[in-house]
Amino acid sequence: GLGYETLDENIHQINFDDRVAQAVENRNYRLAVRLLYLQTLKNLADSGLIRWQPDKTNRQYAHELTGNPKRLRFEQLTTQFEYAWYGDFPVDENRFGTIRDQFKQFND
Repeated sequence: GLGYETLDENIHQINFDDRVAQAVENRNYRLAVRLLYLQTLKNLADSGLIRWQPDKTNRQYAHELTGNPKRLRFEQLTTQFEYAWYGDFPVDENRFGTIRDQFKQFND
């Protein structure tokens, strides 16, 4: 898997709204995207669609969604997250707004 240095946080103990707001305030859009992605994993886990485990890769989660109409959009969000977090892909305010909307639609 990819080097998930801090993905071992317990996603069930994070106040995502607070943490995202804080990251945005600090203009740390890269972190904000990561938090939105973790929140998405939490929502999928809460819905019983995936089983969250710290050592799983994003691809394993996508595989668990096989046959679910959400899979394709989840894979698109995963790509956005990976570009922002691992790629040399600066996320500015505008780009973050677009990404945030995509996460919002997915999680509604």
